[in-house]
Amino acid sequence: MTRDRAVSITVNYVIALAITAVLISGLLIGAGGYVEDQREAVVREELRVVGEQLVAGIDDADRLSRVGDPGAVRVGIDLPERVAGETYLIEVTEVRPSGSNPSRHDLTLRSSRTDVSITLTISTLVDLEETSVTGGWTAVRLDTGGAAHALVLAEGNASSTLALTAPEADLGRETLG
Repeated sequence: MTRDRAVSITVNYVIALAITAVLISGLLIGAGGYVEDQREAVVREELRVVGEQLVAGIDDADRLSRVGDPGAVRVGIDLPERVAGETYLIEVTEVRPSGSNPSRHDLTLRSSRTDVSITLTISTLVDLEETSVTGGWTAVRLDTGGAAHALVLAEGNASSTLALTAPEADLGRETLG
């Protein structure tokens, strides 16, 4: 009789360990999905805030390009290099061509790791060139070299972006810096 009791205690212990392992695994899997959902929500919200800052900078450059010296229009936008620990890409695509006034463009901000993206639409009276840049210091300048003036979004840095006049070498380049 004591021999059966020893087996029964061991079996009960193994069953209790198995049930505990299953419950903890379920908890970790469920919590992992919740954490990932929360991370995506944080990335989406941070991209939205960054997008609003970018829209404000482009609006400033659009207003400045219609008054004063067009060659001196350069607006620096201090955007974070990362959102929630991830790099991101900014893409500008044309929605409504520049022939119609105002022209409309989509600004899509896409994170690198979680592949979360948000899209904001902006209207400008001066055309905005289609391009893509990575997050961080961004410059919006007026390109007066073509037949029509166009705003150009480019990667930059604080020192060259905030200069009142563009260095001659930067006028034909996409990247400022």
